[in-house]
Amino acid sequence: MANDLIHAYTLNIDGLSVWVQRKRIRHLYLRVRPPHGDVVVSASHRHTDADIQAIIKQRYDWIVQQRRRLAEREQRMPSTPTVHEGAMQWFMGAQYPLVIIPQARRNRIELTSQAMHMHISANADERKCLDLLQGWQHRQAKKQLTALTPGWANRMGVEVAECRVRRMKTLWGSCNPLAQRIWLNVDLIRYSRACFEYVLVHELVHLLERGHNARFYGLMDEFLPDWRQRREQLNGRYAID
Repeated sequence: MANDLIHAYTLNIDGLSVWVQRKRIRHLYLRVRPPHGDVVVSASHRHTDADIQAIIKQRYDWIVQQRRRLAEREQRMPSTPTVHEGAMQWFMGAQYPLVIIPQARRNRIELTSQAMHMHISANADERKCLDLLQGWQHRQAKKQLTALTPGWANRMGVEVAECRVRRMKTLWGSCNPLAQRIWLNVDLIRYSRACFEYVLVHELVHLLERGHNARFYGLMDEFLPDWRQRREQLNGRYAID
């Protein structure tokens, strides 16, 4: 949890920049954080910098492999889409070439089975095109969340006071069990419905079990038996809180 953080600093280990977070925890945790492969270590004060250095050297090949995988995923589906004519756009797990239609009376996006049509003013630059696309993605993600949440909440016997979408740098979703609030990453709209549902169910399970423990994963198995396959489709671009 954020309030467990005591202090943080950077270590350079064999040319690798490692972000160290000193927390009120018992164990040492190593992560390669998507989307850019930042190396993060969470550790207690019982662990010395020498301990951290030893873990990094021990897991160095694994770190390199994880960073390579993240780079390949970023190349396949960039975290920030390009918006020039013909650029491929991901929506609900499928790709559509972008067709830009200038001199529009009203800026909008229309999706057909063959392409994504962007109607926008003739003098619009790339920034305006990207803003239009991201605004449309936000609305589509909100529609998905609004449509899926009531059914799943009823099936799982949980109450959701608030559910929203927003852009997140490192997480697919988050949950505040006390406030009964769910947040999902807008980028999920680029993936399949199965992926979207997986993250939603994951966060809803946190309303029943706050930690990632045996009970949590037992509930995931109960409500969404194929959740591991769905998680794999997300390719680990972000973490699941």
